Amino acid sequence: MLNIVGDAVSSAEADMSRVQTAADAITAAIGKVRPLLGGDTWTGPAATAGEGEWNSFYGTVLGVLNSLPSAEASVINGVRQQAEQLQKQLAKAHATVAPQ
Repeated sequence: MLNIVGDAVSSAEADMSRVQTAADAITAAIGKVRPLLGGDTWTGPAATAGEGEWNSFYGTVLGVLNSLPSAEASVINGVRQQAEQLQKQLAKAHATVAPQ
């Protein structure tokens, strides 16, 4: 019988690895922009408002990015459970079929 659980988990891990790579790139981009918000680059009320909007929006983005490891574990665990259940069902169905 094929290793359904292992294959499903490996596929989920590969997908989540790609998601994490993209998340790391987003985090790096945010890190490059953040220093430009302070100092003499932009001053006045518009600067204050812009910085506030940036911090609010990208604070949310960073929060989501920081939650990726737990989300990854949850996805992989869910895939593992579904694959194990499917494998058990297939084994049970295979065991109930009598050889002819």
